[in-house]
Amino acid sequence: MGKVISDMHAKVESRHFPAYPRRRFWWIIGPGLLSGTSGNDPSAVTAYADDGAIVGYGHLWLILLSTLFYQAVQFACAKIGRISQKGLPLLLREHYGRPAAVFASSLLIVTNVTLIGADLAAVGSGLQLITGIPYVWFVIPTGVVLWYLTVYYNFEAFKKIFLFMSLVFIAYILTSLVSHVDWKAVMVSTCMPHLDFTFNGISSTVALLGATISPYSMFWQAQGEIEQQRFGSLKQQVQTTKIDVTSGTVSGNLVAYFIVISTSATLYAHHMTIKTAAEAARALEPLAGPLAGYLFALGLIGSGLVAIPVLLVSTSYAVVGTTDWPSGLSKRLSQARGFYFVLTSALVSGLGIALLEIDPIQLIFWANVIAAIMAPPLVIAILLIGNNRAIMKDQRLSLLHNIGLVLIILILIGAVTLLFYSMATGQSNN
Repeated sequence: MGKVISDMHAKVESRHFPAYPRRRFWWIIGPGLLSGTSGNDPSAVTAYADDGAIVGYGHLWLILLSTLFYQAVQFACAKIGRISQKGLPLLLREHYGRPAAVFASSLLIVTNVTLIGADLAAVGSGLQLITGIPYVWFVIPTGVVLWYLTVYYNFEAFKKIFLFMSLVFIAYILTSLVSHVDWKAVMVSTCMPHLDFTFNGISSTVALLGATISPYSMFWQAQGEIEQQRFGSLKQQVQTTKIDVTSGTVSGNLVAYFIVISTSATLYAHHMTIKTAAEAARALEPLAGPLAGYLFALGLIGSGLVAIPVLLVSTSYAVVGTTDWPSGLSKRLSQARGFYFVLTSALVSGLGIALLEIDPIQLIFWANVIAAIMAPPLVIAILLIGNNRAIMKDQRLSLLHNIGLVLIILILIGAVTLLFYSMATGQSNN
């Protein structure tokens, strides 16, 4: 994935730690926080909202558990990037052969293209909430504008605006404080696992895991750490990286936690499911009243406009990492034809998915299910790379870290297997 962060994020230039604690905090926080918070793109937010509407507070314990898993995966990726100073596709290519790199990149491509389609539909749904015009009319214009901004323009200025727009999802935290939340039930559901083996329970579990532990985040985190300048000894740099990653995973999943609480208190409590973006916006009505639709739309549009270019660029870098093609947004079209061909192909494929006129909520839901299906082989690859002495030297993953990653692999495989079993036995039709 090469220079994703350097192309799309301002690179730190100073070589000395700031003297003041407040400024020092901003030097510690970097791609880990950005990855965690920007991970709440439209597809993830919709998955969390749908989960709360389907199973109520039943999966709050899973969000708590997935936060630990998310931190373990992201920190492993960040540590690999920090120690090796190479992206995951290149490491797989150098140490495990080109076929392994192509396989891993293919998993990312399938996931990313599906998410691009889902996020394009989500942005369109947000604009539909505001204008009343069917979302499909916004899909192609949105894709064309984002392609132009990504290829020809400095996306950095727009990214700040769009990220600010996506912060409206924090409104879910405020909504939970003014809704009729059963806080005793929240605490019980957070601390005591509840297993639901119905199709709805299993499929929402898989979607929630896919929204949290996504292939895109793994590749993004490793590359982000390469481009982030750290200070001190290698041990201090790794510790700073850990703080950065933890801040992102905790803050990102905190928003997810309150999304589930809000939709549980407002939608699940009244036996309402989410079939449209307007229905998802109802969870914000206790806070925003008649403006709930506009608030939710603003979040969908802002987070989608940030996520789609990043998904496009990360897809290109993943493919280029398996080849010797020149790459980089800093290069012109004539200088990196292969790179831009992959980027454009990913967008066209995403547009095709979005224009199938599949129910946007269902498209988003199944995009996260696909992410969960694709995640286990990539976590296995991270486990192998993180314990490779030639790559990590004396900074290999700890025993506890390895145990955590193995548990993640087993849980993801188990959840996906249960999902396929329930579909094969006809439970999805009940």
